[in-house]
Amino acid sequence: MEMERINDDTIRIFMNTQELKDRGIQLVDLVANHKRIEKFFYGVLDEVDSDHTFAENGAVTFQVMPSGSGLEIFISKSSNDEADLDATDDANPAADAPTDKFSQLARETLQRFTDGKKDADAKTEAEDDVDFFADGDSVALTLQLPDFEAMVNLARELRMEGGVSDLYKFRNAYFLVLRFYSNMVSESEAQVQMSIASEYGFATNVTPETLVEHGQHVMETSALETTRYYFK
Repeated sequence: MEMERINDDTIRIFMNTQELKDRGIQLVDLVANHKRIEKFFYGVLDEVDSDHTFAENGAVTFQVMPSGSGLEIFISKSSNDEADLDATDDANPAADAPTDKFSQLARETLQRFTDGKKDADAKTEAEDDVDFFADGDSVALTLQLPDFEAMVNLARELRMEGGVSDLYKFRNAYFLVLRFYSNMVSESEAQVQMSIASEYGFATNVTPETLVEHGQHVMETSALETTRYYFK
């Protein structure tokens, strides 16, 4: 495992395929929920910050993205304002639900570097469909974009079907929320679109609810289509 201190507020960690396997990180283990993934990330933080000098003053946030033959994890300190928002989310029972499908994106990402095998049995596939839309009639994926150019490039690549796309600006960063509806798209089709989108942004634990309440709604409902129209 490689660790790089980018600045006083951010740590970059790289873990290769074998290191992920050594920690038992496989697709099947990450199906459960948001809390399971956070437990893994906080375990990594404990390894690189054993004396707790980095995270001693408050909460941290995590971002994850594929990189070469492994996984990059960015751990950032939260400001006081961010900590207050996290406390507000913790007080809200709805915030515990993985509505932004942070866990979904993380397991999609890790699947690229692990040997998780798919069960071809039709019954198992049907159960997977139920799990995918277990939170209701829709699932949402939230991505933090590195810049607006990433939004332009994604809009050119992805023709979204079976859902809506919303673009927000929050804490001087762009966030894209993709929401898929079970009566409009199958699990496999939604996952393909999520996989494409994940190439252009970072998984984030900022929820759609936080963005609605505290962010600037830049483009509503058809953000991908609108971006593609104006930035050809």
